Amino acid sequence: MEYTTKLKVLSIAGLISTVQYDNLNYMKDSFGTESHARELDIIYGIQPADFKEEYSKTCKSFNHFKTEWRFIRKYFSSLFRKTQKNNDFKTILYLTLNSPPLDFISAFRKQYPDKDIKVLIPIDNKNETEKLIYGFEYYLQNRMNSASLYKMKQNSLNIDVYGLYSEAFSGSDRTRLQYLAPFIKASRIASCKLKPEVIHADNIPFYLGAEFEKKSHYPIKVLQIIHDFSRFEADKKEAFWAAINLVDSNGMKKLCRDKIIKKCIASLFNLHNTKCFCQMRECLDFIYQNYYKLRKYPEKCDDIDENILFNRLNSRILKLFPKMEYENDLYYNTIFHTLKRADFWAVPSKTYYNSILTKPELSGKMFDRICKTKNKSSYISYGYEIPQAVIYKPFTQDDFREARIRNKKYLTREFSKDRIRTRFIDPKFFKSEEYTIKGYLAPFFDTPLIFCKLSADIFTDGTDIALTSIIKLLEEFKNIQAIVNIPNGLENNQIKNWVEFLEEHIGYSGKWLFIDGEINLAQFYASSDLAFFCARNNITTSNHFTAMKYGCVPVALRQGIYNDTISDIFDDMTFGCGFKTKTPVNTEEDIIESFNTAVTKALKLYTQNPASWKLLIKNAINYNAGWT
Repeated sequence: MEYTTKLKVLSIAGLISTVQYDNLNYMKDSFGTESHARELDIIYGIQPADFKEEYSKTCKSFNHFKTEWRFIRKYFSSLFRKTQKNNDFKTILYLTLNSPPLDFISAFRKQYPDKDIKVLIPIDNKNETEKLIYGFEYYLQNRMNSASLYKMKQNSLNIDVYGLYSEAFSGSDRTRLQYLAPFIKASRIASCKLKPEVIHADNIPFYLGAEFEKKSHYPIKVLQIIHDFSRFEADKKEAFWAAINLVDSNGMKKLCRDKIIKKCIASLFNLHNTKCFCQMRECLDFIYQNYYKLRKYPEKCDDIDENILFNRLNSRILKLFPKMEYENDLYYNTIFHTLKRADFWAVPSKTYYNSILTKPELSGKMFDRICKTKNKSSYISYGYEIPQAVIYKPFTQDDFREARIRNKKYLTREFSKDRIRTRFIDPKFFKSEEYTIKGYLAPFFDTPLIFCKLSADIFTDGTDIALTSIIKLLEEFKNIQAIVNIPNGLENNQIKNWVEFLEEHIGYSGKWLFIDGEINLAQFYASSDLAFFCARNNITTSNHFTAMKYGCVPVALRQGIYNDTISDIFDDMTFGCGFKTKTPVNTEEDIIESFNTAVTKALKLYTQNPASWKLLIKNAINYNAGWT
């Protein structure tokens, strides 16, 4: 949907009367780490039980599920609790853009049987719906839109899941504001029908509108989880980067025809050693080869300061694509009011939480609001338990080596050249039949196998770091294999060029495998020796927990949740469970070089020190990613 006029921030008049945090100064680090269930006790007004007894029960009941990740390290003082006399909430609405975490909700429901917890998700079609609950119209951006609230078909855990459908957002990219703005507006009205007393918004900039408050006869609390503040930053100098990653082919032609843009891009190649240039190198290569049709970079161009150059580029981009600036504005205003109105907010990483409170460059204009609301904020960690039955050869730490060999042979056999050609591959590897495979794996003996679960978001998720590192490793090491999984990856020209480059080099045959599609990660991690985790931003993934539990050693950037949960073997020879770059990303001049150094250390330890590698595997498998 096109945004032709400037959308004012949705009315904040008459918003909910939030809880008065008179005693939030009592929230100190000395309170220690508490489980997310404990934090929910506070938000939902449950009287505190004996902590040790409750915590023990929480561990037993919560540790069995696969991906849930909810605990909070701070809790409110007893004095604060006494001020909350009427908070015995019964109805909770879990709001998420992704698939609902049914295991988490089921365990929560068993622990608190008096709580009625529902889930609200956006849907792109009505195929899985059971019945229409409510149809309504809502006004957004000078036009009337219609939406429908559906009850979804029954699930195995009997959890009430509701789907919200509207042509204004269904079918759009869920990461863009064109999706979020109408969905948030519609979800407010739909929530009135479901009548929650608490809204748990998972990584959605959700705040209550005036129409919600008028229709509600009780105060409604909002628990807000935010994964990454950088995407909401209006002043961040990423307009050029965003343009070359987001615009379509016509937009790229428009961009590359502009004389100022072309001159600035040429000037970039005088900045060979700068951080920004290294981050954009592959993107710039793509522009030159596909739009300027140049085989080499210009030798004569302006020698100009990097900041001035990028300011010119960003300014020009915003003139060519004015909607980008407007969209950033909306993101900022939305998250600003989200923090202002939320009763409590948290981020999924201790390192990231500490960083956003001390480093303005991570959040820009949001930094002041973050600091002002820090007394009602915290960080959360992950809880993780891994099932063994889903892999080919289950194992314990005692028989791990034998199981790893069998799992690796199984994987290389299934993804051999002949089986890929005939598509005679075990379907257990995939979540659906829609996938594309490039390359294949040859049956090498005792070869280190690397697995990378990446995304088409090149810069944010560090896909460029991983792909560049793999090419370098294939050049330097004869006995190495790599598997890369990027859903919808071949739709991205940079990733497609990377695949074509490997296909053209016969010497790499049998050493690499690329899968475009949704896969079941367990068997890939159980069969691989190393896994790469290179995300620059939004470090909230839990995939490295899966990798470690299946004995796949992580190599990661030293930031976000990676820094929280991965102990480098060279920092801690007793309990080390992986490898990290020497310094965090924001202080590293050359990220790729630093990451390659960490990878090289890992491969040397694998080949030269079997005893240390055995200890590393043991520590990774035994890493406590549960409710601690």
